[in-house]
Amino acid sequence: MCTVTYYPYSNGYYLLSNRDEKLTRKKAILPAQYTINDTSVIFPKDPIAGGTWIALKENGDALCLLNGAFTNFIDTGNYSVSRGAIVKEIAGWYDMIAAFQAIYLEDTAPFTLIAVNNSKLWECRWDGKKKYYKKIKEDIPHIWSSATLYDEKQKSQREEWFSAWVAQNPCPGIYSLFNFHKSAGVGNPAIDLIMNREDKLSTVSITGIIANSSECLMQYLDLKNNDSTTISFADRKEYI
Repeated sequence: MCTVTYYPYSNGYYLLSNRDEKLTRKKAILPAQYTINDTSVIFPKDPIAGGTWIALKENGDALCLLNGAFTNFIDTGNYSVSRGAIVKEIAGWYDMIAAFQAIYLEDTAPFTLIAVNNSKLWECRWDGKKKYYKKIKEDIPHIWSSATLYDEKQKSQREEWFSAWVAQNPCPGIYSLFNFHKSAGVGNPAIDLIMNREDKLSTVSITGIIANSSECLMQYLDLKNNDSTTISFADRKEYI
């Protein structure tokens, strides 16, 4: 849940996420289609809490989680509701921004949600005390890095990598974006997009979403086993 990119194109968008996790954490369950509040949603699942960090809805909306809001925070361990469960609950709402506004978060650790809702792009943040949300430009590419793992200097450096890559790749496909998520950096595993810190915390997977007028699918790459999975909704033309 630690590096996310959004890239719009003529009739849709790509949304990709690198998941950085403790190597002691159990492997995620591969993406599958679930029903939440009569809404069809595709997501990979955490086997312990049952939540997720990225979700794709049948209408082409999506949301993705990063740990932390604006800055790093002291984890008290006194959180009874997992952030992944919040992602799953919000995904069941048609208006996900209204869901974020309404949902109770006092027992949840700080987080950032990137949401594509009704063709609009939103940043939603919970800092442990207050909610923040704003619409941002959906017609330009964006990158976000987790506040719990990367300081402001490192975030800025990653934004520079992405800006340079975008300038060199004006019309990328999903595989080009996957390559960026696999290769961007300066050869320092502590801050590169594929990160590794003392073999305790590393990038374990990359998840990519494609949503446009003719298809809506999720591609999942398990970096530890080098396995890939693609899952899609059968027919979306009636939704977008």
